[in-house]
Amino acid sequence: MNAIVRRMPSRYLIQSMYNPVGFMDEFESLARQMWESWEPVTYRTGMMTNLDMYEEKDELVIKVELPGVKKEETEISLEDDVLTIEAEKKGEEHTEDTKFYTRERWYGKTCRSIRLPFQVDGDKISAKLDEGQLHIRLPKAEEAKPKHIEIQAT
Repeated sequence: MNAIVRRMPSRYLIQSMYNPVGFMDEFESLARQMWESWEPVTYRTGMMTNLDMYEEKDELVIKVELPGVKKEETEISLEDDVLTIEAEKKGEEHTEDTKFYTRERWYGKTCRSIRLPFQVDGDKISAKLDEGQLHIRLPKAEEAKPKHIEIQAT
């Protein structure tokens, strides 16, 4: 008779290859033990802000998703050709008795830096935060705008 020996957490299991019912009973018991001891896992990875960046007429438009973030919790800065967006979403208070089964909503700080594809006029940048969407408009700098060169007749 062929037998398989496996080391289980608290005992040895000997199963016959010709007894699939015994194998399924043991598998079900193992699955039950696993689910009874299950605890939710919380990952502290921070929020990755999703954004769209595109050119429209003579300006760069950036739209960033920041759900649940307030204007006072958001900062935008421009240094050389890098735009940096920093935001913080405050967490909710919970008692020690609170038991989470799933916790996917993000709380904490996030920071995203984006290299701009061309020079912008830093004095004319505008930004507004509306219903979790940050809209930033960055007009092209004069030196970045295309120039039309007139050809002289000879």
